[in-house]
Amino acid sequence: MKNSFDSRQWPLLLASTLTVMAGAALAPALPTLQAVFHDTPHVALLTRQLLTVPALFIVLAAPIAGWLVDRVGRVRLLVASILLYVLSGSVGGLLDRLDLILVSRALLGVAVAGIMTSVTTLIADYFDGLTREQVFGRQGAFMSFGGVVFLIGGGLAADLHWRATFLVYTVPAVLLWWAARLPEPVVTRPLATATHPRLPRAKIGLIYGAGLTGMMMFYVIPVQLPYRLVDISGASGTVTGFTIALSNVAGTVAGVSFARLRRHLQPLQIVTLVYGLMAIGYLLIGLAQHTPMVLAGLALAGFGLGLTVPNLSTWLSSFTPPAMRGRVMGGLTAAVFIGQFVSPLVAQPFVNAYGTAGPFLAASVLLAVLGGVAWGLRNKA
Repeated sequence: MKNSFDSRQWPLLLASTLTVMAGAALAPALPTLQAVFHDTPHVALLTRQLLTVPALFIVLAAPIAGWLVDRVGRVRLLVASILLYVLSGSVGGLLDRLDLILVSRALLGVAVAGIMTSVTTLIADYFDGLTREQVFGRQGAFMSFGGVVFLIGGGLAADLHWRATFLVYTVPAVLLWWAARLPEPVVTRPLATATHPRLPRAKIGLIYGAGLTGMMMFYVIPVQLPYRLVDISGASGTVTGFTIALSNVAGTVAGVSFARLRRHLQPLQIVTLVYGLMAIGYLLIGLAQHTPMVLAGLALAGFGLGLTVPNLSTWLSSFTPPAMRGRVMGGLTAAVFIGQFVSPLVAQPFVNAYGTAGPFLAASVLLAVLGGVAWGLRNKA
């Protein structure tokens, strides 16, 4: 039985990389896109929103995706979402207006909501216990490693032409057939007259809050780091892609290590570790005067993020009934991407006041405070 389950993880792990790809592939091209559309009002903010507009629509679509996943099936939603992802992600290369590209990015967000919710729910359905922790850890590793591939690919494409960057979004088409062959889990639904189990709302809210703040802090890297690197060394799109990819390499190591780490630390202790690593990493990036110091900061922050998704997903799925799992996991998806969407909005005042170092130094202070709060709560959740 275990071996049959193991074969099901691979399309899910590969599909998980698409959530990171949504922003990673385009991140190295942001300075180029800002130059191309320089006549567009508020172009500096709008080009950054190319990475985060998908997050707003993930937030709006995730509760609907959670309902659909519980009602019409996990696999159907996954296949439809991958198809929408390919179409909406690649069409930006054919457009000549920044506002239309933003619309296509909104549709990409709807697709990511369906992918993230269905994949996470399927992993929780197919696996349990230690195996579930291992697969969620692998999911984090695949997401991080996918970021490496797509950041580098996006950087190389950006140096060729900004339109070429959008071609990367056609790659997931190869997953459609594989995902369609996944078996639909049999989920026992309670009778209409049955009493639904009470969920620990305070604990769920804590998990959602950790997901929101963790992603808000991490997304400072793909949105703000390209400009920080230009400020420090005049980095090209290719160099930016390779540099940001280091955080994803560290995240891959963290994902692979998660199951072993989880044997020794409780979920809130891992949250504390994540905040601490990211606080130190961002302090290094904010103070950096040369690229090696940036790389050290990225390695620490990336390792922290690599623990975040498997930790919160495993924690949440451990007490959620299967019949309600899609909706609860959809809530986590929404929380994570609220953080992604608001990240540049929160960071921009610090950019205006203190330059490219500002967001990283401010994030470092906030992460240190959040780490202290998580440590204080470690025995209460």
